[in-house]
Amino acid sequence: MYTGRIRVSTGSVHEVLELADRFLLIRLKEFCGEFLKKKLHLSNCVAIHSLAHMYTLSQLALKAADMIRRNFHKVIQDEEFYTLPFHLIRDWLSDLEITVDSEEVLFETVLKWVQRNTEERERYFEELFKLLRLSQMKPTYLTRHVKPERLVAGNEVCARLVADANMDVIMVVGGVSEGGDYLSECVGYFVDEDRWVNLPHIHNHLDGHAVAVTESYVYVAGSMEPGFAKTVERYNPSLNTWEHVCSLVTRKHSFGLAEVRGKLYSIGGHGNFSPGFKDVAVYNPELDKWLSLESAPKILRDVKALAVEDRFVYLAARTPVDRDTEDGLRAVITCYDTETRQWQDVASLPLIDSYCCFQAAVASSSFYQTASCCPRSYAMENAEAVRKIASHASDEILESLPPEVLSTEGAAVCYHRDDVFIIGGWKNSDDVDKQYRKEAYRYCAERKRWLLLPPMPQPRCRATACHVRIPYRYLHGSQRYPMPQNLMWQKDRIRQMQEIHRHALNMRRAPSSQIEC
Repeated sequence: MYTGRIRVSTGSVHEVLELADRFLLIRLKEFCGEFLKKKLHLSNCVAIHSLAHMYTLSQLALKAADMIRRNFHKVIQDEEFYTLPFHLIRDWLSDLEITVDSEEVLFETVLKWVQRNTEERERYFEELFKLLRLSQMKPTYLTRHVKPERLVAGNEVCARLVADANMDVIMVVGGVSEGGDYLSECVGYFVDEDRWVNLPHIHNHLDGHAVAVTESYVYVAGSMEPGFAKTVERYNPSLNTWEHVCSLVTRKHSFGLAEVRGKLYSIGGHGNFSPGFKDVAVYNPELDKWLSLESAPKILRDVKALAVEDRFVYLAARTPVDRDTEDGLRAVITCYDTETRQWQDVASLPLIDSYCCFQAAVASSSFYQTASCCPRSYAMENAEAVRKIASHASDEILESLPPEVLSTEGAAVCYHRDDVFIIGGWKNSDDVDKQYRKEAYRYCAERKRWLLLPPMPQPRCRATACHVRIPYRYLHGSQRYPMPQNLMWQKDRIRQMQEIHRHALNMRRAPSSQIEC
C-alpha cells in the first residue's frame, strides 16, 4: 500500500482484490483485473466471472461472459457452474447468445442445478422452467422426459407450458374424396413425430379454395361448391377452432390469396359460369371487411402468389386468349404493387428458396396448373430477392423427385422453411377412372432429396396445405372431432337425393312386365 509494489499469484489474487475494494484502491483493483484476464481459461471462467461481478470489474466481466457464451455447452459440464446462485443461473438461461447443442441440454442443466440443493432451490424451478424454449425440444423428449418429471407434473404452471408448446404441423384443409364427396375434415402432418393427426372440421365444403397464413391465423376462402363460394373462415391455432369472418365480394375459386403487412389480398379467380375474374380486393382483419380495389388489366385464373418486401405480390396465373390451342389459356407472370396499386408483367418469379425454385421448375406442367400452392411472404427487399436467383439451382429438386409425382394433378403444395411438401391429388385425367391419392412427399433441403411420408388417413385432391404452429395439447393422443351440424344436415339431404336418383334409375331399367304387375 505504501511502496506501490505488489506481487499477485493465482492463490492470493482474491485476497488482494478484497483488500483493494475495502480500501478503495482503484488502480490495484484494475491491476488484479488485468492479471485475471491473462489467466482466464475454461476451467476458471465461471469463478472469474463471479469475482468480476462481485468487485465491479466490468471489462473482466465482459471478457469472461464472452468466453462462457461461446463455450456454454462445455462450461455446464464443470461442477463449479452448479454452485452459482439463482440470479446468475437465471441470467445465463435468459441470454440469447449462449451456445448449446439443444434446448434439451438446458432442461437437464436446470434439473441438475436444482438437485444440488433440492430443498432450497425447488422454489426457483418454475421461474427457470419458464425461460426454456419448449417448442424447440423434440416432441418425443417432451412426452417421455419433460412431462413426467416430478417438478413439472407437480407444478400447474409448468404442466400448462408443456401443453402450450407450439409444434410444426402441415395442415391439409378440405378437398374432394373418392366418389366426388366434398371434405370438411382437416388433418395435419405432425413434422417432428412423422405422423398424421386429426384437426377440427371446417364449416364449409371446399374445393378449389385458397389459403393464406398470417401471424395469428390460417385463412381459407372460396370454393367450387356454389353454396360456399363466397365464405371465408379462419383457424385459430391457440384455440384449435374455426370461425367465420366477412365473406368475399364475389363467388369464385382458384384465385390468389396473399398476406402483406397483416392484410389479405384476393386477386383474380375463376367462376363456375364465368371465364375468370380481374377482381382485386383487400381484407382488413381489424375491421373484418373486404374492400374492392381497381381491377387487374387481364383475367387471372389458377393463381399462385407470393409476397416480397412486404409490398409486391408476384402472381403466376393463366389468362384466356383468342386462339384455338389446348384449353385457350396462356401462362403469365405479373407483379402487383400494393402501395401504388400498379401492375407490371415480369419474366419470372423471384427464386428465393427451394419453394420458389420448385414452383419455377414445374411452372409449365399440368401438375403446377392444377395444384394449389400456399403463398409465402418475404420481408427482404425486391433487389435482394433478385440477387438470390443465381444462388439456387432447381435441377436437384427435380432430379430426385419421384417421376409419378409430376403426372399427378390437383395436389396441394406448401412449404416449411426450405422444405417443400406435395400432398394428395389424382392420377389419370379420365373422370371415370380417376385414382385419388393419399401419398405425401417432402423435399428435405438439408439432405437435398425427396422423402415419402406416411400416407394421409384418406385420399383427397384439390385440397390446400400450409405450415402452422399448433399447441402440443391438441396433437397428443387420438383426436376425434364431430362434423358441423350444417354439414350433417346437408350430407343427409344429399344422401336422400342420391337414394331417390338410384331408385329412379332402377325403375327405368326394370322390365315393363314387372312395372305392370
